[in-house]
Amino acid sequence: MCTVTYLPTEPTGYILTHSRDEKAIRPVAKLPRTVDIGGVAITFPQDPQGQGTWMASGFRDAESPVTVCLLNGAFTAHRSAPPYRHSRGLVPLHVFTYPSVEAFIGTYDFTGLEPLTLLIAEEGRLIELRWNGNRLFVAEKDPGQPYIWSSATLYTPEVIRQREGWFREWCQQHPDYSVEAIRRFHQVGGTGDAENNLRMNRRNEMLTVSLTSVVYGADELNMIYEDFTQPTVYQTPIDPIYATR
Repeated sequence: MCTVTYLPTEPTGYILTHSRDEKAIRPVAKLPRTVDIGGVAITFPQDPQGQGTWMASGFRDAESPVTVCLLNGAFTAHRSAPPYRHSRGLVPLHVFTYPSVEAFIGTYDFTGLEPLTLLIAEEGRLIELRWNGNRLFVAEKDPGQPYIWSSATLYTPEVIRQREGWFREWCQQHPDYSVEAIRRFHQVGGTGDAENNLRMNRRNEMLTVSLTSVVYGADELNMIYEDFTQPTVYQTPIDPIYATR
């Protein structure tokens, strides 16, 4: 459950930012670390419960940066019906075991997984995948345009449209995108309604627990992670050298 924004930067870069909304009783996430998966070095924070993540980034090779971002739910709210084959949080990591996005889309088995939305950002490309429990929907988004997504499992269609309005206003007021400004928006955006602000809190039972950004530009890839429950701020470059090992 989360909120994600995508901002394009010149010439083919991006800022992808993820507010993670979770139950307060869920274990605190592990700080981002770099792990070799399928021969690719991937940097990601990890959920100790499902062993997966909501944001993973790395290089398929020295010139191919990839960032994968997860939201719970597809188009509309659904009733959870476990058991599922495995945690949705493992799917972003599985993307890196395929040689290309096309190979992942064409052969990955989503059967038995709870509905999800997956965003895949490559240099000059942005792909949106939605799995509704029965069918996979694939959309190529314009990588030169800004976007916001809100989890369908947590926010009603009316609130999602309202948040899209907040984001449009923010973009108009901040034409020169910066990671500092968008991270600030993720923390203060809204109208004072704690249940639906971008940094939300529902009776201290469900709340925004962390903020993760991946910034790509000038051939540099960086991850910024802040844990609101600690608080901890983590920032590290993601080095393409490790992708050649």
